[in-house]
Amino acid sequence: MGLKYIEEFRDASLAKDLAASIRQKSKKPLRLMEVCGTHTMAIFRHGIRSVLPDNITLLSGPGCPVCVTAQKDIDAFVAFSRLDDVIVTTFGDLMKVPGSGTTLSRQKAAGADVRIVYSVFDAVTMAKENPDKQVVFCAVGFETTIPTIAAGILMAAAQDLDNFFIHSANKLTPPALAALMETEGVEIDGFILPGHVSVITGIDAYRPVFETYNIPSVIAGFEPIDILQAIHLLVLQNETGKPALENAYTRAVSTRGNPKAKAVMHQVFDVCGAAWRGIGFIAGSGMKLNQVFSSFDAGAGFNLDLPEVPEPKGCACGDILMGLKTPEACALYKKKCTPMTPVGPCMVSSEGACAAYYKYT
Repeated sequence: MGLKYIEEFRDASLAKDLAASIRQKSKKPLRLMEVCGTHTMAIFRHGIRSVLPDNITLLSGPGCPVCVTAQKDIDAFVAFSRLDDVIVTTFGDLMKVPGSGTTLSRQKAAGADVRIVYSVFDAVTMAKENPDKQVVFCAVGFETTIPTIAAGILMAAAQDLDNFFIHSANKLTPPALAALMETEGVEIDGFILPGHVSVITGIDAYRPVFETYNIPSVIAGFEPIDILQAIHLLVLQNETGKPALENAYTRAVSTRGNPKAKAVMHQVFDVCGAAWRGIGFIAGSGMKLNQVFSSFDAGAGFNLDLPEVPEPKGCACGDILMGLKTPEACALYKKKCTPMTPVGPCMVSSEGACAAYYKYT
């Protein structure tokens, strides 16, 4: 996208007009959830909350893949780092997420071979260059990342690599939205749906949730105009009593999404149930390697047997991810839990709600 088009979506006069229209037309108390962690950061960065009327509350949702990675999966990543002749590869956000006893960062400091990579392809290359080592990639992501991970598996298979593995903690977005709507105490009047994920899934992926719960929903981009436009549409839907599933990010998101990316994803992975940190088990919300590619499954290859462990005592990440609490309502926030000494992943990830609140408030 050219700079011209980016500047158009940062136009101050247009933003002012949209904010004024929102204030004029919004009468009802509204609780709107931005599902995506990138939206959470953009909302803070652009000061969106400061121009909204007091009757609109923005909630951060479960759209940060690191934040929703289950404690048991973090423990698995740590366990791999303790094995001889194993290189653990991971995205940087995972390094400081606490497991039940330690973190990948501390394991690295203690001598474990833990390396930050920028894509799964880096990890595949590392396996090829280190045939005497076993390379494990910590696969954490939503629909945006899963096709790339699948392509990495296909790359490893094409090169006949028998020393490359992944541990899949991948998640699918629409089932989480349905789970939120079924959770007692959750009050949401509209979803600001994720832009990056929707580029892959398309708008059609959300139709079952919308048709079941009739919840106002708008796909949004990440510039100030994108976000204000989405909020404006959600206000209109609520004020007129006409819920809709709308795409306000048409320059990037289509009805069907990216068929090739989805085909690669489903070539390698099967849908399964998955545990979401602080939320619990959600049927049909995970992706596991299918039988054809099961030899790349690190859990099976290393035969780990990890016990179930409780969430950190006092950590409110789960409630925050479901919109039941804001970070300030957590007893640990800015006290025991800070970016330097995080208790939960919401304070670690660059897309975490607690990290965003800590940085901007």
